[in-house]
Amino acid sequence: MKDTVLLFDLGGVLVENELFAALGAMLSGTLPEAELKARWLASPAVRCYETGGMTDEAFATALVAELDLPMTPAAFIPAFQGWVKGFYPGAIALLGALRRHYRVGCLSNSNALHWIPEYESSFDFSYSSHKTGVIKPDRAAFARVTELQGLVPAQVLYFDDSTANVTAANAFGFQAHQTVGFGELEQTLTALGILPL
Repeated sequence: MKDTVLLFDLGGVLVENELFAALGAMLSGTLPEAELKARWLASPAVRCYETGGMTDEAFATALVAELDLPMTPAAFIPAFQGWVKGFYPGAIALLGALRRHYRVGCLSNSNALHWIPEYESSFDFSYSSHKTGVIKPDRAAFARVTELQGLVPAQVLYFDDSTANVTAANAFGFQAHQTVGFGELEQTLTALGILPL
């Protein structure tokens, strides 16, 4: 298993993220969460912002208009920043334990408002879409990891909460698993024989 590389999404897997619950509440609960996630991934404003092509202010203006959110762009920015709560309890300890046995990385669609230094220090390598310029579920996001880390896709066990990202990662050749929340991640790692260490 030493050649196996563990690659994790952050939000909804290792990091508590209230983004979709908060957006759903703002939209009066009219969209199921799966549809809201799909709409988020397909949003031109989100894709541009999370690949580093737009300022915080321009993103807020574009997204408030695109989703017809009931707030000003200036009010949206601090709300948006607060929707990501940080690592789930136990996540940092798990990553530290895994790193003693595996190469461990993260691949996240993120942005300057949500990205913190701890995301880089907790992994052997980390890639965020706002820094790489490529975004999941695009094939280029997965290819960036294998190219820069000198991996073949089959070496990578990947964990993400998004159906679209898991489907795309499997098509690329990763061994991808959908896990929603930290508890489900631990269960999946156990089922795969990675835990207990």
